[in-house]
Amino acid sequence: MSSKIDIKCVYLNENFEILDANREFYVYFDAVGHDVNTLEDFTGTGSLSPLKKFLLSENKQNKYKLLKFKKNRHTLKTNFVTAYDSIFKGQKSVCLKMIDIEQCIKFIKKQNNDTDELIYALSIPNDSIFSYHENDNFIKITQFYNNKKNVLYECDIDEWKKYCLEQKFIPENQESAFLNFIEKIKTCPKEINASFYTSLRTNNPEILENLYFLGIRFVSNGELTVVGRIVLKENAEQFRQQKYIIEQLHTDSLTKLFNKETITTYAKRVFEEHKKENSALVIMDLDHFKPVNDTFGHLAGDKVLSRTGEILKEIIGERGLVGRYGGDEFLIVSYGMKNETILRGFLHSILLKIKNEFAGKFDDISISCSIGCAVFPKNGTSYDELFKKADFGLYRAKDKGRNRYVFFRDDLHAELFRKSVQANDIVKYADREVQELKYMAEFMQDIAVAPKEAVERILTHLKETFNLDNITVFAGDDLKAEFSLGKKLVNHQNANYAKSNEFKKLLSGKNYFTNSFIESTLETKSSFRQEMELSGIKSTAQCILGTAENIKALITFNHTKISQLWAEYEINCIAMFASALNLLYNKNPQKIIF
Repeated sequence: MSSKIDIKCVYLNENFEILDANREFYVYFDAVGHDVNTLEDFTGTGSLSPLKKFLLSENKQNKYKLLKFKKNRHTLKTNFVTAYDSIFKGQKSVCLKMIDIEQCIKFIKKQNNDTDELIYALSIPNDSIFSYHENDNFIKITQFYNNKKNVLYECDIDEWKKYCLEQKFIPENQESAFLNFIEKIKTCPKEINASFYTSLRTNNPEILENLYFLGIRFVSNGELTVVGRIVLKENAEQFRQQKYIIEQLHTDSLTKLFNKETITTYAKRVFEEHKKENSALVIMDLDHFKPVNDTFGHLAGDKVLSRTGEILKEIIGERGLVGRYGGDEFLIVSYGMKNETILRGFLHSILLKIKNEFAGKFDDISISCSIGCAVFPKNGTSYDELFKKADFGLYRAKDKGRNRYVFFRDDLHAELFRKSVQANDIVKYADREVQELKYMAEFMQDIAVAPKEAVERILTHLKETFNLDNITVFAGDDLKAEFSLGKKLVNHQNANYAKSNEFKKLLSGKNYFTNSFIESTLETKSSFRQEMELSGIKSTAQCILGTAENIKALITFNHTKISQLWAEYEINCIAMFASALNLLYNKNPQKIIF
């Protein structure tokens, strides 16, 4: 491969007919299968209209587009496009330049991700470039002239700083600006721009240049790098448009976040090579995004995704990186999660800002987010292990009703995670919901034929599926415990509390309710809560057989390890279970036997 990416150049007249083109253009479009004489002959159908609009615009110079062009009869290839008005042989024309994205990526890989070489390949003229690599604290400055390059400096940045000061390359009145530049670049900021007078290119303290350092943060094979150009200050503005090409290779075009490949590669480096302790891998998924897309259109959906990306960047700042993993799913690598308080605060801020941002904007569709998180090295020492546990947390967050975060805890999740991996049954929330509702439909059919067996079977299934610690059935006039599954609870021999007015209020006219008890410092607690806490219950769902005034039986579904809200489909299943029991009881009370 040559040291330069092929840039296809074509001159078009006012009717978009080809006046002339370079060799690279004709080689690239040689396999189209027909003569290439007009814009339509080599442009993809969906890109033709936006390309014409771009070519006719007055401010196209120094701007870029991503459009598709015909590579052969059946293939379209995405290219960077730029254009400017020109005169060709005395005739008004527009010059269109194209760079194939795939070729750029292949070039990077072939050059071992040498960011200097990438910039050189993109035809930067006679300028100097710099790169700073976080992993080895090295700075490299290369000067290009007449297609030749000369490495001026390549060493530890602190040694470079000392050398420049000792050699008097930095005037005394410029030392502050120079030292600020050094400190800032070492933080690997998203963008950097600094200017000062120096003789670092001339090697003569008597010959000073007012140099402008313009750079962007770049991820090269998972390593944080700052890459930029060193130009005379009066030429600096040109770089602001040219840096767009570099960004597009590694960013998602809609959200401007890192794309899946880049954020994944970086995450692997953080956890498997740098082994940054207290770094968190976070997977975030938007709740109810599909209904917004379906109801309000893809343009509205794109705006949601774009704004979500902005919010995540605002929250994370310089404490990590975020990328779009795909669809409405985002992957975050965040540093400094030293304790549970910091982690909770970080995750909660994401929940709160996403929820507030879209509140009331899509009628009754409430956009929120669900988050799963795992921390290195507490939850794992490889990217794959951490990703699986973060994904498990996301699944649990969706499973428990959305709009919440779950960070992996060995004391709560290890055994369930192990079983899930072994059974390969970590399914998506929507699939689980459909699966459980189908199971309830089968139960409603079975209960009419063999009620006792159907009830025992469904209770066993619900205990395992909802990861319940206990299910207890109370029956008779004194509501004694007649049947129990799972952990044996203390002070749980009867349910006399169900005869209270407070219990009737909890039912609110239904035959079931759910309740969770979060940790509280309040001195006053309801009688029902006190009853549950005496039995060690932290979350409960309860359904009755009969009426609130005349309860024939009470079935309780209980969590004792942690207080957690009930997922929507769990509530639906319990409601269906209660309704099925009551329907059968109303028809034939003798059929219900516990």
